[in-house]
Order: sequence, then structure tokens, then C-alpha cells
Amino acid sequence: MIMSSDQRKEDQRERIEAAARALFLEKGYTETKIKDIARAAHISPSTIYLYYEDKKHLFQSLNIPEAADRRPEYEKRREEINSAALAFFGEYGFEATKMGNISETLGVAKSSLYQYCSSKEDLYFQVLESYIHGNPPTKEMLGINEGDWHSVVRNIAKTYMEVSNDPQRTAFLGAVIRDSNKFPEFGKAYYEQSFGMARDNMVAYLKPLQEAGELRADLDLNQAATAFFGALMAYMLIFRVIRGVDCDVPESGYIDQLCEIFIQGMENPKSE
Repeated sequence: MIMSSDQRKEDQRERIEAAARALFLEKGYTETKIKDIARAAHISPSTIYLYYEDKKHLFQSLNIPEAADRRPEYEKRREEINSAALAFFGEYGFEATKMGNISETLGVAKSSLYQYCSSKEDLYFQVLESYIHGNPPTKEMLGINEGDWHSVVRNIAKTYMEVSNDPQRTAFLGAVIRDSNKFPEFGKAYYEQSFGMARDNMVAYLKPLQEAGELRADLDLNQAATAFFGALMAYMLIFRVIRGVDCDVPESGYIDQLCEIFIQGMENPKSE
């Protein structure tokens, strides 16, 4: 069937809009180019301008405001920069880290970093804020489940240490400690949103057990959970963050001993 001129124009418009919608939703407004839309619609870029004044008018005609701020390539690059910066901040601290160190690691010009931050301090804040809010110790992350509470306690310790083995987490902890005098707000945020959240989740898990008589009624669960995670934190600091220390205590053995002591101290003898 031979299409009329109007039908061809309508078909062309529909292909343009379909291609544009898919690309805008995938890549966002900023990262989508007219040439990308033309290629996807199998037409020349100039053809698009027969129907739309420019990219802005084409985007507005599609009524997909949710795609306006989407920038996946930008966000991906920012994550790469944040990851490299975190490693340097954690290893050397804020003052000793140079923007040139980060750009060399990424293989880009130092000036390109300033597309993602206004200064080294801005990058530092961006990196640590992103990490704090992006890695909360949820119940799922801690391995809290419906099993026997002895097993859950051991699972919490094991999972917490496994997660902390992530080089980025170690770097983050190192950065917070090394620069806590200069940026105390991050020490506070770490305590509240990482250590504190892990402790609070454990207390929330243990409270019903205490009320049911399985744990000693005279125990302060908040203090007990603080001591538990504090002991795990001590291992991380001594053997992962502090330099020049040889690990002479196997992690698995340390976890087993800690959990055994914790469980014996928590358990209500009458419940046995």
C-alpha cells in the first residue's frame, strides 16, 4: 500500500516521537542528542527540525517531566570520581590528598573534576555524604532473621565484618577518623547513621527476646549492643585501618569468641 504524503509525514513524526521518548527516558534530557534520536528513528537529523524547532520543543511535546533531570552518564562518572577520591581521602587524609592524585588515577585532566565539584572540600563533603546515606546498616544487611537468636547474633557479627571488608567502607572509616578534628560533623554522622543504626537495629531485635524472658531482665540492651559493635569496630581499626599492624588474631576466631562471650552474658539462665 502506497502512503500519501500526509501519511508519510505522520509516520515519520510517530517514529521520531517513539525514538525520542525511549531515549529521553533512558538517558535523560541533557544526555540525549538530536543525532541519537535521528539514528534511532532511521532518519536524518535535519528531518526532525521539519517537525520540531529544537530538542527542547520535542521533549516538551512528549510530556515526560520525570526524564528532565536524569543524567546516567554524569552520575556514573561522578560515582567513579567519588570512589577514587574516597580511596585517597581514606589513605592519606584530606590535607595530603591532591586533586591531581585523583585525576591521574582516573586518567583525566584535573580540570574535568571541577565539572562535578567546586573544590576539594566540596568533593570531600560530596564523597562522605554520599557514602553515609548510601550504605545504611539495615536489618537485612546485618543478617537479622527469624532464626534461633544465638545464630542470629553470630550472623550479625559475621555479616557486619564481611560488609566492612569492602575497601570503600574501610577507606570511609579511615577518612572519618583521620579528619575528625577538621570535619567533626562526619564523625557525628557516622556514629548516628552507621554504628548507631546497626546498634539500634540489634536492640530492636533483642528487646522482644528480653521481654519474653530469654535474655536477662537486668541488662541494658543499648549498652550491650554498643559493646558488641564496639568490639567489632576495634578489630577493624586495629587490623584494617591502622598501618603497620600484623594481624595475629584470625577474624573467624575473634568473631566466635566475641559471640560466645556476648551470648553467655546475655542469656537468662532460667530460660535454659
